[in-house]
Amino acid sequence: MAGPSFRLRDGGLAALAAVAVHGRSALFGFTGLDDRDLVVDDQAFLARASSLVRVFGRSYMHVVDAAHAYWRPLVTATLVIDAQWSGAHPLGYHVTNVVLHAAASFLVVALLHAFGLGRIVAALGGVVFAVHPGLAAAVAWIPGRNDSLLAVLGLAAWLAWMRHRERPSAAALGAHLALFAAALLTKETALALPLVWGVQLALLPPRSGRDLFLPGAWATMLAARLLVHAPGAHASPAELLAHAPVFLAALGQIAAPVRPSAIAVVEDLPLWPGLVVVAGLALAVARAGGVRRRVLALGGIAFVLLLAPALAAPGTLVLAQRDYLPSVGVLLAGGEVVRALAPERRALVAAGSVLASALALLTVASESAFRDPAAFAREAVAASPRCALAHFCLGQVYQRAGQDDQALAEYRVSLALGPGEVVHNDVAVIAMKYGRWGEAERELREELALDPRYGRAWRNLAVVLRHEDRLPEACDAAGRALALSDPDDGLQAERARDCAPPVDSAGRIP
Repeated sequence: MAGPSFRLRDGGLAALAAVAVHGRSALFGFTGLDDRDLVVDDQAFLARASSLVRVFGRSYMHVVDAAHAYWRPLVTATLVIDAQWSGAHPLGYHVTNVVLHAAASFLVVALLHAFGLGRIVAALGGVVFAVHPGLAAAVAWIPGRNDSLLAVLGLAAWLAWMRHRERPSAAALGAHLALFAAALLTKETALALPLVWGVQLALLPPRSGRDLFLPGAWATMLAARLLVHAPGAHASPAELLAHAPVFLAALGQIAAPVRPSAIAVVEDLPLWPGLVVVAGLALAVARAGGVRRRVLALGGIAFVLLLAPALAAPGTLVLAQRDYLPSVGVLLAGGEVVRALAPERRALVAAGSVLASALALLTVASESAFRDPAAFAREAVAASPRCALAHFCLGQVYQRAGQDDQALAEYRVSLALGPGEVVHNDVAVIAMKYGRWGEAERELREELALDPRYGRAWRNLAVVLRHEDRLPEACDAAGRALALSDPDDGLQAERARDCAPPVDSAGRIP
């Protein structure tokens, strides 16, 4: 299927484009959403090289919730490696994100080439992937590493398997299984990869039956992964149906990324670009002779299957980096149509260059939203005004700047739009700042009713109760906070303090 052999310089062009367009993001700071939790607040764990082993025994976002629903040890392991030279400074983490994106762009070219799209179409597809503004969140936002690392491992596993299909070998098969196992330790979306490969087996059967045992191997590895740590809460069937527009919204963000945003709600995303893409592909297939319908179908199904796990998450939040790996399916389908249309070489290169340049300019213009918390929050609110999380992020920006009235206004909007996880805690922190202990307690109780495993809320409640001279309750709350904390956090001393008589008569937060 692959035709002429793949050339490293074809993939190198895409990797170079990725570095050229996204390289400046290495100088960005933190956005304030998840990245400070993952990096700054977890330095006690990340700074120890021994944590490379200990990552397998803790949940993702452990600093926020020790029983977090996700388990992504390899992502945390890369953060540990970065911390050895970058500490709590964002530079090292951003550099790694850019490197991962460059590697993924290289692999996209190799995969498109392996499906026989030809050198030019494959190279242009990889460059489009490298510079696409809709995928920038996986590069410029440190937590987006979940998806870029998954893509590197998942695409490499896919390519190793396809190599084994062409020329059966124990080395290629072993590499495929090892890479897939690593992908399973990166993000839950990896659970969908065997479904994509199973569809490929059905649509494009191998020349040899030697790898027909693979579905059994995939099933065994999936079962082992779920046995070790199954994903947490998931949406109900009714919620899954309500989330279905996410497919069209994501397709639209890939096809027409005019104003990409890292976070949004589907209500704020236009669906018509996705409908235009579907109609355009259907029209092209009807008019273009030589379209390999099975390759086209595989690309479309891969997009759906790799995006489907996002629909299983509770809530209506749309995270742009989730489109990262599914976009490869769109590129495969679109590339197959372009190949079948067989435009003249110079025209194809010219059109592809114009498209890539336009996307690169959009990325440069929009990626600055990730440079700091204020830019991130303001752009998120502007792009998705009905997103509760966006208003919460803007509230935190105001709160850190000491503009408490503006912060409370944003928090109220956030609470009106969404269920309010974490928001009540931050409202309580403002109340604590001014010694409004009764109000703070009410907010914290509401927070804990939503999430009884939120350790920071228990910690703040212990402070509030201590100031109200309710020492037994304060000690109990501090104990709950300790039980939910990382052993490296040193909260034993904090708990002892919360169980001691209050000493701050001025009402300041210790």
